[in-house]
Amino acid sequence: MNILGISAGFHDAAAAVISHNGDILFAGHSERYSKVKNDPHIHNNLIQDVNRYGPIGHVAYYEVPWKKQARRLYSGEGVEWNKLTLSQILANELSNKKLRAVMPRFSCYNHHLSHAAAGFQTSPYDRATVVVIDAIGEWDTISIWAAEYNAQGQVQYKKLWSQQYPHSIGLFYSAMTQRVGLKPNEDEYVLMGMAAYGKHTGQGYSYTKLLVDNLVDNLAKVTFKENFHIGVSNTFEPELDDVNLAAAAQQLLEKLVYRVMSKARDFRWSSNLVYMGGVALNCSANRNLGDYFENIWIMPNPGDAGSSLGAAALKYGRRLNWVNAYLATIYQDRIRLHPYLIVYYLTVFVVLLVAALSLVHVLWGTGAY
Repeated sequence: MNILGISAGFHDAAAAVISHNGDILFAGHSERYSKVKNDPHIHNNLIQDVNRYGPIGHVAYYEVPWKKQARRLYSGEGVEWNKLTLSQILANELSNKKLRAVMPRFSCYNHHLSHAAAGFQTSPYDRATVVVIDAIGEWDTISIWAAEYNAQGQVQYKKLWSQQYPHSIGLFYSAMTQRVGLKPNEDEYVLMGMAAYGKHTGQGYSYTKLLVDNLVDNLAKVTFKENFHIGVSNTFEPELDDVNLAAAAQQLLEKLVYRVMSKARDFRWSSNLVYMGGVALNCSANRNLGDYFENIWIMPNPGDAGSSLGAAALKYGRRLNWVNAYLATIYQDRIRLHPYLIVYYLTVFVVLLVAALSLVHVLWGTGAY
């Protein structure tokens, strides 16, 4: 029986299917089906594609619902009573979608552990230090793991260190994204790009130091003076242009990420790094990771959607047979082989061919005179 991994209910809904021997049969992202960015719900057509790979014997979920709701209660967001248990979430996401399952069992795993598994169990390493940095899981915002396979090939994880809510690099960066007029939890990549157009210093002082002095409690411990969950005021540091604030925010993010990497290296568990979580998508910061580790693996989807694969990997418990990142093969084949598309592309080819031949004829005729 296959294992179905799911991330859904909050944002970036996705599903992944693993066979009994560790082959990654399929992985799909709901937003690609619904065309709704960061779609939190499992799309019906996504489940239809899951069903093409055979019946499901186990469903694995990417975080522990009651822990997430406990943190929401603590943060003042309030409890979502219809998402307090795994059965509630799966009923909300899978009911009326006709999942092909045969008396499936269910399990859920820690949010950061799902991130870690999606990275380590697709990596080429037998042993690695795993670093997860995101906005927030249940409680963890940063975690460092020792990962390896035992003599029987079973995966083992040990948490070496973690930082918890409200101290979050991801929430800090999202707050800066919101401050410059962009959409948090979506446009962070734009903020990263803006940083290239700004300056870290000006008027005789460092803009980055200004952020450190006003926002950071302890760089080494990665703690902040503020909770960035609700962002910052639109008048925060009004003397800074948006591009200069972006540059300072990017430089501070990099300082913090490198502090975490230094801490991870100092555990001396492995010279192999597996890096996961939403902050791992900041490719500008990733350029210097080689200063801390010899070998680096970042699974192509290190965010929450990729954790659907991580949850399934944890249930499987061994190394996955990773081939490449092109995992929605049936969906791609459906598009590529659709008869209307074939006719369309053939028509375009014929039109271009006729146009090219006509141009050659004109040029040839002009040359003849």
